[in-house]
Amino acid sequence: EVVDTEFGTSYGAYRPAEADTYYWRIAHFLFPFFTMIPTGILGMQVLVRAWVPVDDNHIMFWSIGAPRSRAGNGAAGGASGLNAGGRPVAAAGSRPGGFEFLPDTSDWTGKFRLTQNKDNDYLIDRAAQRTESFTGIAGIHQQDQAVTESMGPIYDRTQEHLGTSDAMVIRTRRRVINAARALRDNATVPPGVDDPTVYRHRSGGVILPRDADWLEATKGLRRAFAEAPSEKIAR
Repeated sequence: EVVDTEFGTSYGAYRPAEADTYYWRIAHFLFPFFTMIPTGILGMQVLVRAWVPVDDNHIMFWSIGAPRSRAGNGAAGGASGLNAGGRPVAAAGSRPGGFEFLPDTSDWTGKFRLTQNKDNDYLIDRAAQRTESFTGIAGIHQQDQAVTESMGPIYDRTQEHLGTSDAMVIRTRRRVINAARALRDNATVPPGVDDPTVYRHRSGGVILPRDADWLEATKGLRRAFAEAPSEKIAR
């Protein structure tokens, strides 16, 4: 289910858990370019991603998390630690990947470029693809980047064929377009500009009774700085 919110859009997707419960995964899009993914425990995870436009063809990706939400998971992107420059590096002995970066250049987009990129086919490992991984590309973010960049800098969305599983994409695009038109035509300020408190939300997974309304039942868990009752969280 996808719903409009005061900060953007949210969705809840579920699958059976125990005999009388569902496991719900709840995620958000927040104006103008933030996302909260549904991994982790709802009410405990603090993880936000920002896709900041640089120009018409590039964005800067940021992953922002609170230390407690990353406990025991190492650094972001499946890396095991930081190099001398403070950047995440791949775990020792792992296949090429993690968040390893190319040397900086003086170009406008010459910083924070992953070693895995379209020029080297994202260091795809064909042997691993045959036996271990559908993609053969190390790192979930790198897999996402490969799919995104393969569409080209600007994709012709009239060629898309969105379906029921794309409900969040459809609703979010509609919200962004409507907000842009409202600003252009009526000088209506987009959500969050004057009231940053609307962003005080969390995403993640939770186990609920099958007859529960997921929005109502998770109201407290989705609120930032709230304690998560242990009997209601998915581990």
